Amino acid sequence: MRNGRVFTIVGGIFGLVGLVLLGAGIAVAASTASFLASAQRTDGTVVELTARTSTTRSSGGHTRTSTNWYPTVKFTVDGRSYSFQSSTGSNPPAYERGESVPVAYDPDDPSNARIASFWAAYLAPLIVGGLGLVFTPIGTVLFVKGRRAARLRARLRRQGLQVWAKIEHVGPDLSTLVNNRHPYIIRATWQDEGTGRTYTAVSDPLTYDPGPRLSGQTHVRVLYDPADPDRNLVDLDALPSPS
Repeated sequence: MRNGRVFTIVGGIFGLVGLVLLGAGIAVAASTASFLASAQRTDGTVVELTARTSTTRSSGGHTRTSTNWYPTVKFTVDGRSYSFQSSTGSNPPAYERGESVPVAYDPDDPSNARIASFWAAYLAPLIVGGLGLVFTPIGTVLFVKGRRAARLRARLRRQGLQVWAKIEHVGPDLSTLVNNRHPYIIRATWQDEGTGRTYTAVSDPLTYDPGPRLSGQTHVRVLYDPADPDRNLVDLDALPSPS
């Protein structure tokens, strides 16, 4: 059984980030709606498209470059010209130079203006809020899973049956990557004398090779739930801490 603490921490982080993003998206959307409700309308013209290039690096070390185009819009109020650059960019460009676009502006300060189309006004809060809607349930599921795993671990330590399971594997877990490295695991099996069924227990992921610390041991202590032996815990408390 894997350590529930990891799921709890990761779930808590994801959930907190999700709530922050969701709150930010709602706040920006509300601010935008308030602005549009009191703004005046006019038509503007796209006079320039500005490219902004950003570079991101994946967990595998690969870099990805993307470019978005941000329109600059010029419009006139009471014979005076104003211009602004949209905060929303896209690739390919959503507008062309010379294209006419609807503009919403603050009548008390026409320099405070934005493109009045739905997507230009609400794309940013939709993206931010959408990420929040994704992160929050993922974080909640991981957090709940972590808490359940932690309670199960505690119950196994108090009430679990003990068996000395045969060590089948000590080494990297090739199915998992943590910070681009495979964590180490101990996999052990035992056979239920009553049913003849074989059960497997896998330790928590370890950042160090536990092999040298097993000191030639062929078996490891496992605690399991007699009602469901697949719920089990490899007891590594007897292993010396890595130096």
